[in-house]
Amino acid sequence: MGLVAAFIQFFLSPFRALARFVGAGPARTVEKSGAGYVAKGAGEAKFAEDKGGEPEGVSFLFKRLARPMLVERTAADMTLEEAQEVSAEAAKFYTYPFPLFARADAFYEEIEQDYINAVLGRAEGSADANYLRIMDQFRRELNANTARLFLVYTPLMLAAAIGAALTARAMVSPAVEGAAAASAVIAVSLALLMLLYHWPYKVTQQQNLLGLDNYITSKFSRINQNFQVAKRRAMNVERNMRMPQAEQLKAEAGVWTVSYQWFAMRLLFCEMTVRNTLYQIRRNTTLYGVAGMAFSALLAGALAFAASTAGLAAWWEVAGAGAFFIVIAYLVIMAHATRETLSVLQPTEWNRFHLVDLHETIRDHVGEDKLQIVTFRDRNRLE
Repeated sequence: MGLVAAFIQFFLSPFRALARFVGAGPARTVEKSGAGYVAKGAGEAKFAEDKGGEPEGVSFLFKRLARPMLVERTAADMTLEEAQEVSAEAAKFYTYPFPLFARADAFYEEIEQDYINAVLGRAEGSADANYLRIMDQFRRELNANTARLFLVYTPLMLAAAIGAALTARAMVSPAVEGAAAASAVIAVSLALLMLLYHWPYKVTQQQNLLGLDNYITSKFSRINQNFQVAKRRAMNVERNMRMPQAEQLKAEAGVWTVSYQWFAMRLLFCEMTVRNTLYQIRRNTTLYGVAGMAFSALLAGALAFAASTAGLAAWWEVAGAGAFFIVIAYLVIMAHATRETLSVLQPTEWNRFHLVDLHETIRDHVGEDKLQIVTFRDRNRLE
């Protein structure tokens, strides 16, 4: 495997140089300015807004997406009125009567995503509406790029390879040399497909996913930061208040308590959206591969029949060449398309839901309040 990897690296080196020349930088260049860098600043008081814009460099045959823009208010700048809006969003979640009888014309993850969209207020333009739209856009475009490779470009290259092989065989004699020429044409076609897969397909997909990883890292870190701020305000709201402000204290404590719980739940639902998106990408890639193999097999069969009818070659020779191309293309060259593209994601750098320790926060919050109540009660008894 090491020799194969070295050969691929050597074979692709001129084309990577061309990619750098036209502006499509290597994936690790994007990574340096992406998730790792943002994760280091996760503990800072504020985040600079990520600027979305035109993609860096140029990609052809496959779509390259711009880096998403983060739109998320910081809790440090949040007023009580804005916290009340957050609390109202939480109330919609806690009182949402999700349908028990879901529609039967969709996959499970789509039903789950419909629920997430509803509780996160996508239709109402909530703080997470842009995030949900971006995740949906990336899912569609990443799937579209894979569909182009598996369902369009690969069958077209198969047809071109068989046509070129038949032409080479007809132009070269005797029959043994013609067969060798046809085999060489098939080998060159597979090499071109390998080039197409590694660049621009894989490079484009990885750059898209690195931009998405950057955005998810920033989004999760911002929500986690807001959770920490709201938690501190909820646990310390009584410090600057006196007994005449009891009603105000009660209202503010409730607002900030519900707010920090809602920030944690938002993080959970955003994380579930990532899971649904990645699952759909994996599933669709598998389906595209199966459909591409089936379509290519039908195409090879049709070409074999046409070649046999025209007297250019025996049908089994064309069918065998087509089968060889299909097996190498789908089961060798593109066999690990999902794993190789999704490997650039860095979920270990995301501030995920299980890291906020919501249960510990609630336990400490309630325990501290109960302790103060008992202490105040016993002090009054002694007096």
